[in-house]
Amino acid sequence: MPREGTYITWYNNLGGFEFWEFFGYKDKILSVEATGETKVNIFNGWPKSYGANASTITKQTFRRTRRQELIRSQNLDREVLERIGEEIRSSVLVEIIIGSGKRNKIGVIVDNSSVTVRRGIDKIYSLSFTISYTDLIANQTV
Repeated sequence: MPREGTYITWYNNLGGFEFWEFFGYKDKILSVEATGETKVNIFNGWPKSYGANASTITKQTFRRTRRQELIRSQNLDREVLERIGEEIRSSVLVEIIIGSGKRNKIGVIVDNSSVTVRRGIDKIYSLSFTISYTDLIANQTV
C-alpha cells in the first residue's frame, strides 16, 4: 500500500489558519450509520397472514452511510505532533485541500476521541486521527 499525502488546514485559536501535510498510510472507511427494514405481507387479506407462520417478506428499505478516513502522520518529534493534535482537536473548522487553489477544500469533522500520538522506534512519534467527510454519500431508499 503506497503512502498518500493529505494536506490539512485548520482554524487556529489566534484567528488564522494552520497547514500541515500528513504523509503516512491512511485507511478509507465507509461507515453505515443507519439502516431500516420493512415487513411486507405477500398475501394481503389472506387469513392468518401475519404472525409466526405468516407469508411475509422482509426488505431493507434504506441505508445511510458516511465516508471516513484514518489519517496518519509521518514520524516526527513528540512535541510537534502533540501541538498539532491539540490544535486540530480544538479547531472549529478543519478542511482537506485537494489539488491547488483556494476553492479545492473539503470540510471534514475530526473525531476528537480518535486523536492519538504513538511512540515508534528511537523516540520518534506518529499522530493519527479519524475524519468524517461532511458531504454524505447519497442515501439509498427503496
